[in-house]
Amino acid sequence: MFTVEMDHDEIEITVLDDRDGFEDVKVFSYDDIVYIRQFNEQYNKWDLIQMTPEMYVELMTAYHKPSGAYLTEIKRR
Repeated sequence: MFTVEMDHDEIEITVLDDRDGFEDVKVFSYDDIVYIRQFNEQYNKWDLIQMTPEMYVELMTAYHKPSGAYLTEIKRR
């Protein structure tokens, strides 16, 4: 299950583990940066990953590709 919430300049995506084995993963997307976070109970803190929006698009694209190296071109509107 996942949710998508859109605010003025932010898109927040929350992905929940349907089997209740892992903490929720949250993605906060802005025009210039994307944050992915998940709570780490062992250290009682958030694990945070930062990337550009282009890197995030490549990450999502890579999920559906077979093994190999790929060069992507992101077209601006």
